[in-house]
Amino acid sequence: MESSKRNIYSFKFKDPDLRSLCNLVSRMHPVYIINFGKNYDNLLSILNQQVDHTALVTLAQFYDLPLRCFTFQDFQLTPTLEEFERLVRIPMKNKPLFEGIDESFPLDIIASTLHMDEKEAEANLETKGNTKGFSLSFLLERAHTLLKAESWDACYSTIALAIYGIVLFPNMDGFIDMAAICVFLNGNPLPTLLADVYYYMSHRYTKKKGMIACCAPLLYQWFLEHLPKTGAWVEQTDVSWPQRLGSLRSEDLSWYSKEYINMDIIFSCGDFPNLPLIGTQGCVNVNPILSLRQLGYPMEGPP
Repeated sequence: MESSKRNIYSFKFKDPDLRSLCNLVSRMHPVYIINFGKNYDNLLSILNQQVDHTALVTLAQFYDLPLRCFTFQDFQLTPTLEEFERLVRIPMKNKPLFEGIDESFPLDIIASTLHMDEKEAEANLETKGNTKGFSLSFLLERAHTLLKAESWDACYSTIALAIYGIVLFPNMDGFIDMAAICVFLNGNPLPTLLADVYYYMSHRYTKKKGMIACCAPLLYQWFLEHLPKTGAWVEQTDVSWPQRLGSLRSEDLSWYSKEYINMDIIFSCGDFPNLPLIGTQGCVNVNPILSLRQLGYPMEGPP
């Protein structure tokens, strides 16, 4: 992987306004925040993750469209299901895959999951663009009411859905669309989160510009996991992100966590030898071979 001059593309990352949602969560007693985590794992960590969007925009410049990974001087990085699972802390084993948006999803299931009356769910489902969903303002108002009433299960599910729609799958500003609702009800967001990263990176790279509307906090957490934690690279606070990432070498990185030792590696899904992932915007395939080094498996030569 020889160093060469790169084209600079005009990318942006979705940066939703999370102040109202974060303010709501801050009003919860620490005990209830812990209880929220028992039901919805690491969602609050992702919500509260501060993102350096300049770092992500710079990372996107290193995207390698043919290989679907990030290619640097002498190494490649690629987000994996195993890594996303460790960060989000939502187990995906034996859970169904998201298979696409179902606008006719039974209203009683939506209402039951959110601990609300069917009439309330129906009355507050709005249509925006070509999809139905809930406005963020409705969910926040409902969560505030439930918080005061100490109706915790209903409060937790309402906040969790808001995080799904505004943070994990920020397809529409201030609106939790049916794609986010379906993934939430499915209970297995990881393949969809990863697919959205690859979809938006590939699609915007082809266009050489545009909004990357994947979950920026999760992608940023993943990237931070691999960056050097000590040494001269960390001390270069006055150096721009393009210069810093351009100088990264393989030996600088934190390649993998010990948590991946003895973990089952995902090489296929059903009869597909190359794992297919369905995102909120479409279907993509990933190449799991590129992930082996990051999961602690030595590779013979370049991928």
